Amino acid sequence: METKTWSPGSNLELDKLFEELRQKQYADDTHRLWKNYSDEFYKYAVALTICFDQFGNPEMCSSIASRDCWPGNAYRILNRLWKSNNKIKFPRVMSPSFAESARSQIEWLKTNTKFEIYFISRQTNNWEDFGLENFSRYGLEFKKDKYFYLTCPNECDETCWQKIIYYGNNELLNLWKRRL
Repeated sequence: METKTWSPGSNLELDKLFEELRQKQYADDTHRLWKNYSDEFYKYAVALTICFDQFGNPEMCSSIASRDCWPGNAYRILNRLWKSNNKIKFPRVMSPSFAESARSQIEWLKTNTKFEIYFISRQTNNWEDFGLENFSRYGLEFKKDKYFYLTCPNECDETCWQKIIYYGNNELLNLWKRRL
C-alpha cells in the first residue's frame, strides 16, 4: 500500500489521475453524496490524497480542506472521501487505507502548514466512537466532544452541522460555531 498527498498543481500526473477518479465518482448519481464530488470539490482543497492498494490500484481518494467558517489553522482531513474500489458499505472495522490516508494527510499538514487542529467530520450520526476506536488501532489518536460544529457556512442547512473527531489545540473549539 502506498499513499500520496500533494498540493493541487504540484504533481500534474497525480492531478490528472485524481481528476479522472473524481469525475467517475461524480458521474455515479446512485451514490447518496454524489454532488459532493462536483467541480466545486477543489474550492477548499489545500491538498489531495490517493491511497493505492498493494497492486498499485487507487483504493481511496480524499482531500484536506480549509474554510473560513472554521477557526484559523483548522483543517478537515479525509474531506470528500470516496473509495475507488473496495466499496464495502458498512465495514465492521476500518480498512488500512483509511488510516494510511489520514496518516499521510497529517504528515503533509505537519510539513506544509502551521496547523493547530485537524478534524474529521461526517454527515451521519453515531460514527465518532467507531472512528476513535478504529483509528486508535492504527496508532492515530483523536478526541470527541458533545457538540455539532458548523462545517460549511450555511447555518440554516442541517447538513452543515456535524459531529467531529479532532486532534490538536482544543481551545480553538471555543472559537467555532457549535451547538448541542
